[in-house]
Amino acid sequence: MEPTPKHLEALEEIERYGLSGLAEVLRQEGLDAVRYVLWDATGWHKDYAVALAQECKVTKEQQRKGWEMFVFIEKVLVTVLHEVLKQQAEETMGAFSEGPEGFYG
Repeated sequence: MEPTPKHLEALEEIERYGLSGLAEVLRQEGLDAVRYVLWDATGWHKDYAVALAQECKVTKEQQRKGWEMFVFIEKVLVTVLHEVLKQQAEETMGAFSEGPEGFYG
């Protein structure tokens, strides 16, 4: 397995250890807030978003790194959404198994 490129290390770390925190941000603040947390944690918004937007003024390497960061951020978002969906399904099934008494009581 190849070592993680430097520009993706923060996202890999977040994916490994920070999903529960991102899930809580999702519940409290919404999807855009999770995206902003990831942008801030990685510096994508200031270092790489510009590279994608100004294709003619940046190197192919900057464009590639920006695209890799964007794709990884979206991958983490999908993972967070999946985790929250699983939790919600478990909570719903628990409510079903308790019957109306558990729901109203």
